[in-house]
Amino acid sequence: MVCVFRNGCLAVAILAGLLSAGSTVFAQDGPTENKSAPKKELPLEIGQQAVLSRFDRFEKELVQMAEQLRKADPERAELLFRTHSKSQQERVIGQMRIIQELLAGATPQYGDSIQRQEELVSSLVALLDLLQSENRISEIEAERARVNAILKDVNKLIGKEKDVRANTERGADSRKSAKDQEGVENEAEKLINEIKQQDAKKQAEQDSNKSAGEKDSEKSENEQGESKDPSPPKDGDAAPKKAGENDPKSGDPDAGSPKSGEPKDSQPKEGDPSKGEPQEGNPQQGKPQDGQPQEGQPGEQQNQQQTPGREDLEEARQEMEKAIQELKDKQDRGKASRHQDEAIRQLLEAKEKLEEILRQLREEEKSLTLASLESRFRKMLSMQLLVYQETVRLDKEAEGKDASLIARGKQLATQEDEIVQEVDKALVVLREEGSSVAFPEAVEAIREDAASIVQLLDQGKAGELTQTLEQAVIEAIEEMVDALQKEMEKKKDEEQQQQGEQQQGQPEDKPLVDALSELKMLRSLQLRINRRTRQLGRMIEGDQAGEPEVLKQLKTLSGRQSRVQRATYDLSTGRNK
Repeated sequence: MVCVFRNGCLAVAILAGLLSAGSTVFAQDGPTENKSAPKKELPLEIGQQAVLSRFDRFEKELVQMAEQLRKADPERAELLFRTHSKSQQERVIGQMRIIQELLAGATPQYGDSIQRQEELVSSLVALLDLLQSENRISEIEAERARVNAILKDVNKLIGKEKDVRANTERGADSRKSAKDQEGVENEAEKLINEIKQQDAKKQAEQDSNKSAGEKDSEKSENEQGESKDPSPPKDGDAAPKKAGENDPKSGDPDAGSPKSGEPKDSQPKEGDPSKGEPQEGNPQQGKPQDGQPQEGQPGEQQNQQQTPGREDLEEARQEMEKAIQELKDKQDRGKASRHQDEAIRQLLEAKEKLEEILRQLREEEKSLTLASLESRFRKMLSMQLLVYQETVRLDKEAEGKDASLIARGKQLATQEDEIVQEVDKALVVLREEGSSVAFPEAVEAIREDAASIVQLLDQGKAGELTQTLEQAVIEAIEEMVDALQKEMEKKKDEEQQQQGEQQQGQPEDKPLVDALSELKMLRSLQLRINRRTRQLGRMIEGDQAGEPEVLKQLKTLSGRQSRVQRATYDLSTGRNK
C-alpha cells in the first residue's frame, strides 16, 4: 500500500502490527506440547496484556494524529476520527480485557477466549480496512487503469496474431509472413518490457513503504517508552548467516539482499530450476532478483512481484520467435502455424488472468466502498441523535422565545448543516459508483429532510414538524447502516464461496448491492413517504394546507414519490447496469 501521508502510514503500521500480534496470541491459545520448539513461549495472559497496552496507545495516537491533521488535511483527519469512533463502537478495548481475564484465571478458559479472539480479529480487520480505505481505493483505481491498458494491448496482439496465422494458413509468402510475425513479436516484447518496468517500480515502492512504516512504528514504540524484545536472533544475525544455517527468515525476499552475496548462495538449493536457464525477469535488478519470476520461487512471492499474465505473454513471444524461424529458415508453414496457434493460446491465457484481476480489484473496491459508507453513516447517526436530543430540549424551553433560545436554534442548525455535508459526500460516492439506484435515492431523501431541518432550526422552530423530520432522518440512517452491514456480510460470504468456484467459470461483475437489497430499500422509501403523508395530514386543519412549511413538505414528498417511481422503473428494466 502506498501511503501518501506519513501519519496515516504510522497508524496503519501500528494497527497491522497489532493485528499480527493478536493473531499470534490467538494461534498460541491453548496448551501445546512441542518438544522440538527451541524457545519457551511467554504466558498467554502476558501476551494479551501487551496487545491491550499497544492498542490503548494506538487509540490515543489516532486521536493525536487526527488533531494534527484537522486544519492541514481535514479529509484525512476525519478518516482517523471515524476509525477511532468505530473502535469505540466495536468495544475493541473491552474485548481485549475480557480475553485477558479469561486467560489469566486460575483455570484458563481457552474455548471462550478462542471464540472471542476470532471476533476481535474481525474487528481489527474492519478497522484496518477502514483506515486503508481512502488510499487503497485510489490505488485500486490506478491499478485498474493500468491493467485495462495492458488488456487493451493484449487484445490488439491477439487480433494481429490471428491475422498473421490466417495468412500463414492461406499459403502467403513465407518471408512476408515472417516479417509480419516479427512486427507482432516486437510489439509483444515492447509490452512485456513495459510491464516489467511497472512491476519493478511497484516492488520498489512496496519495499520502501514497508521499511518506512516499520521505522515509524518502531520510533513510536520507543517514544512511548516500550522496551524492545531482546530476542536472540537480532543479536546473533551474523552468526547464522556466516555458518549458512537454515535461518527462518531465509524465505524473505529481502533477507540478505543488502548484505554480501554469500547468503544468497544457500537459497537456490531449495529451488534451483532457474539455474542455467535463460532469465526473463527484471534484468536491471541484478542477480538477487534473477529467479523472481521463475518457477523455482514460491507462488505468493511471484504474484506479489509481477503482473499476472506476464509469463504467458513471454511464452507467447517465444512461440512467435519459433514461428519466425520456421518461416524464415525452413519455410515450414505447418509448424509455423502450430507455433502461432500456441502463441494465440498463451495470449488468451494472459487475457483471462488480466480480466480476473480486474474483477478482483472491482470486488475489493466495492468492499472498501461499503466499509467507508457504513462508517460515514454511523457518524451521521451519532450527530443526528445529538441534534434531536437538543431539539427536544429546546422545544420544551421555547415558550418564551427569547434571544438565547433562538441563538441555540441557530447553533443546532449549524450542526445539522454538517450532517448535510456528510450526506453530500456519501451521495457523491454512490453516484460515482453508479450501479445502485435505490440507495442514492434513499440518501437523497435523507439530504432533503436534513436540509429542511436546517431551515427550521435556523428560524428557531423546534416543534412537531422539526422533530418529525429528525426522527425520519434517524430512522433512515439506521436502516442505511443496517443495509450496508448486511451487504458487507454478503460480500464476505460470496468471497468464501468463490474461492472454491473460480475454476468453474468466470464470475460476473456484480453491482455494489444486489437487486433484493435495492427492492427492500425502495419499499422502505415508499413506506416512509406514506407515513410522512399521514403525519402531514394530521397537521392540516380543514381540507387544504395553509402553513408554508407544510406546503413545502408536501411538495418535497411529491418530488420524492416521482423519483421513487423512476428508480423502480430503472431497476426493473436494468437501466442501472
